[in-house]
Amino acid sequence: MLRPGGKLARSTGGHALLLTALFLQCETSRLVAQSIRDSRPLVPIACVPLKGVEGRLDHLAVDVASRKLFVAALEDHSVEVIDLAKRRRIHRLTGINEPQGLLFLPEHNRLLVCCRGDGTCRTFDARTYQEGPWADLGRNADNIRFDPASKLVLVGSGGEPGAGAFTAVPLAPLLPVTQGGQPSPPHSPADFLLDRPRQADSSMELPLPSHPESFQLDRANHRIFVNMPDEHQIAVLTLSSNLLSLTGTWPVTAGEKNFPMAFDAVSSRVFIATRKPPCLIEYDAPTGRVLSQTPCVGDADDLFCDAKVRRIYVIGGEGFVDVFQRPENAGEPVRLARVPTAFRARTGLHIPELSLFAIAVPHTTNGPATLLLFRTNP
Repeated sequence: MLRPGGKLARSTGGHALLLTALFLQCETSRLVAQSIRDSRPLVPIACVPLKGVEGRLDHLAVDVASRKLFVAALEDHSVEVIDLAKRRRIHRLTGINEPQGLLFLPEHNRLLVCCRGDGTCRTFDARTYQEGPWADLGRNADNIRFDPASKLVLVGSGGEPGAGAFTAVPLAPLLPVTQGGQPSPPHSPADFLLDRPRQADSSMELPLPSHPESFQLDRANHRIFVNMPDEHQIAVLTLSSNLLSLTGTWPVTAGEKNFPMAFDAVSSRVFIATRKPPCLIEYDAPTGRVLSQTPCVGDADDLFCDAKVRRIYVIGGEGFVDVFQRPENAGEPVRLARVPTAFRARTGLHIPELSLFAIAVPHTTNGPATLLLFRTNP
């Protein structure tokens, strides 16, 4: 919990004081809160210091079973490992060339890390942190997902500037033999120079006109929706066990810089947020038709949808999380709350299994890097 006199990073003193007050209030009224239900959708419960971590923080992943949270510290070239139960940092994976996207595979207890600096996808045992097989994706490896049906690891890479790519890598070569993997023999100079034992090959690669940002899988229909901010559109891909193809595009006309995305499989809706102007946009997944456009927090980089309670969370570097409630029937989402966080804190993770919401706060002139933890209320 935040100690009296503690400090949170904000660009303005007023918001810093407000956030500090929220966390102090949560600590001092903890016993009362146990008996009186808090109606706020996000209730601050703790902040975890990340001492010594500098620069931009990117995406997060979680191991629910062991209550471990992984945070990509891009400019610090590390992945920070947080114990959510003890609310403290317990390990650091260092020497990683600008980590961005993270993926945790619970059935294999492995962490996959996509790196902007050298374009690799590296794998680690989440218990011992020993590095395993890896894949070379060219450059700027970013967002990552796993498709259980095809057993493919999907990664967006390239661009900034130049052409982008969407790559599918089979899972088996990324697993050690002890976990039933089928790693390839060393065949790249980097295998030997970096003392990495195996290098996995991609099975499919689809060229794209520019760098792909957040993407989401529609597993029931074997489709992938991909944000393409430089193209002002959403690309629609079709995935099978041996084919990855571009089958359509949806224009993004309500704004520019469409970075974050979420997909609600229950209602078949795609949600994106633009930064210029700040806007939450809802699409009908079967047709690509725009259903609603709602102003939201600025500088958004992460977006989450909780289908169970019909709630949407937009994290913005402007210093807030906007929480929206979707109506039972058709209609525009209604903002329930604008929750103060910190300036430049634009990435995080919704963890519904633990009723938690985490926000990564980078080091600024007003305070050190911090992980903010909130309890989610239905």
